[in-house]
Amino acid sequence: MIDIHAHILPSLDDGARDEAMTLDMLRIAQDDGIKQIVATPHYICGANNYNKTLLVESFNRINKLKQNNDIEVDILLGNEIFLDEYSLNHLKKNKCMTLNNSKYVLVEFSLSAIPQNAECLLYGLLEAGYIPILAHVERYCEVIHDPSVIIKFIKMGCLVQVNGTSIIGHSGRKIYRTAMELILRNMVCTVASDCHSNRGRAPRLKHAYN
Repeated sequence: MIDIHAHILPSLDDGARDEAMTLDMLRIAQDDGIKQIVATPHYICGANNYNKTLLVESFNRINKLKQNNDIEVDILLGNEIFLDEYSLNHLKKNKCMTLNNSKYVLVEFSLSAIPQNAECLLYGLLEAGYIPILAHVERYCEVIHDPSVIIKFIKMGCLVQVNGTSIIGHSGRKIYRTAMELILRNMVCTVASDCHSNRGRAPRLKHAYN
């Protein structure tokens, strides 16, 4: 299994708090059968606690620690980008990252509201050659109310990701029902852990897969 959405790098966002937790999360992922995991710290234009240099340094340091601790999960690098009018420009200037330097870019909205200019922003990414993956869509209020609202984004060429915890009911009944409806309607392309810790939001996918 490959996990494309994970907050495992320490002290960059609201994910792993230190290197010890990162290593524990990687061990959990390995035991769960995850072979590759993409580290995707939050990227919010103008509101990060890190820059690209610190991100790469953290990534390289964790890769060395992983090897020294006999962890065989491949770690790749990316970002979960909070989509706004600056996102495309920051991608072009290499201030934030696609998934493993590919054309795929993981983007999120505010959980309380999909922005009115979302189509315009996503179209800009698509026109520039990127393929947006919409993160944890089952958690957005509008999608919970009416899953059909994301059809327009799918028709544009966007992909849809849901969280494994949503599928197994750990995020509440409404989110579970929304995730399952999206899956049954063939609207989901990938399931990821969106892990943030070594506890409730750990990097596990096997239960959801089964």
